[in-house]
Amino acid sequence: MAAALEDVDPLTAPTGPSFVIHQHYATNLHHDLRLEMLNEAGPVLVSWAVPKGVPSHPDTKVLAVRTEDHPIEYGSFSGSIPDNNYGAGEVRIFDAGTYEMDERDRKKISFRLQGSRLDGLYHLIKTKFTEGRESWLLFMTDDHRPPPEPQPRLEPMLATLVSDSFDDPAFQFEPKWDGIRALAVCREETSLFSRLGNEVTDGYPELHALHRRLVATNAILDGEIVAFDKGTPSFQKLQQRMHVRDRKQVEQLMKTVPVVFMAFDIIYLDGRDLTTLTLEKRRALLEEVAVVDDHLQVSPAIRSDGVALFEAAKAQDLEGIVAKRLTSTYRPGARSKDWLKIKTVFDLDAVVVGWTEGTGSRQGTIGSLVLALYKGDELVYVGNVGTGFNQRSLDDALRRLKVLGEVPAPFGSQVIKSRPELRKARWVPPTLVAKVEYRQLTDAERLRAPAFIEFRDDKRPQDCTMDQFAAGSR
Repeated sequence: MAAALEDVDPLTAPTGPSFVIHQHYATNLHHDLRLEMLNEAGPVLVSWAVPKGVPSHPDTKVLAVRTEDHPIEYGSFSGSIPDNNYGAGEVRIFDAGTYEMDERDRKKISFRLQGSRLDGLYHLIKTKFTEGRESWLLFMTDDHRPPPEPQPRLEPMLATLVSDSFDDPAFQFEPKWDGIRALAVCREETSLFSRLGNEVTDGYPELHALHRRLVATNAILDGEIVAFDKGTPSFQKLQQRMHVRDRKQVEQLMKTVPVVFMAFDIIYLDGRDLTTLTLEKRRALLEEVAVVDDHLQVSPAIRSDGVALFEAAKAQDLEGIVAKRLTSTYRPGARSKDWLKIKTVFDLDAVVVGWTEGTGSRQGTIGSLVLALYKGDELVYVGNVGTGFNQRSLDDALRRLKVLGEVPAPFGSQVIKSRPELRKARWVPPTLVAKVEYRQLTDAERLRAPAFIEFRDDKRPQDCTMDQFAAGSR
């Protein structure tokens, strides 16, 4: 049992060498600052609850409430306190190390913390005694940590597409989540950046507190923003959120299309650039600092058994898997063969060269887009896509197409005669790029079961070439 509060007076008790700061997800997130001191029976952890967290910068003053002393053994505790127990919730060690008392008087304690995250001169000043608790003021005056390293470029590392799954103990294998790639920059608040470096924070308010789920002073996570439909990742549902920034609309969509940040890498932590570390070490750090909840998850990963994971992904209708070499470093913006993606569903970027009118419930709008890829300077027909749209994307597509005007068909008569719908197509200049997914490429180099994903305003039509089939999607 913990020693009674009056047994140890922090202003006069003999001090021990150690301290620990627990990050405690109880009713409210807070830190517990614990300094080793001695009572008649031996060492105990004299404790203060710090609702706003132990300051990591000078001159930030916060409330610290004196709580009961804890056994010295509690300093190594990290885990879950079960429900219906005092302090129920997740507990993690935010920092631990040694401390030295600098000075004490009747109302003040000054001490130097030397931990893995914090290194500075701190002060506790007793202010009042209310409702059986002592209130103190906690602040730092001298920060002895080295200056932070520059953060890496906010450009995610990319994977190379290959055709077949494989087993290899040199790799870890993860599900591919069919979401929006994003980097989460976590400091006193969270900022989200897309693959192209655009800030998308306003579109996802439920992810604004990711920084509070990390045992860190600051961090940058790599991951995906994912929406689920009956437990399966759904890009089509996520499309409803992607371009909405109106606050009221976003708040409504949060209720019907909630999202999760699925983290799979960490590239910056506590002012240190992690990109030169191996994936194996970065992954261990990610699992250590992330405290998962409904909005932050860590993507599961297994070693060696890529074939089994691929078959499981296929059975669950997932997009595919990603294989990552355990010894690989993180290369911002680079497409590397140390990261390999194996897809159950393929995608490509195609040039929109025409469209057909819809019928039935789609009357008055688009029936399908006519797609082509460049082979040298020639546009080659690869199929029509008419699925994957919702009303918003249909309206957007029709708006984009109508401003382009009409041009002659880019294909010869033999191609147009091969598909009856092409005979009534309206042809447009090859300026729009559409990202589509498909199940297979036929022997005639046509897409099987294509579905529209989105328009890509960041890619030139001339870059949409037949080379995209090189990884083998037949």
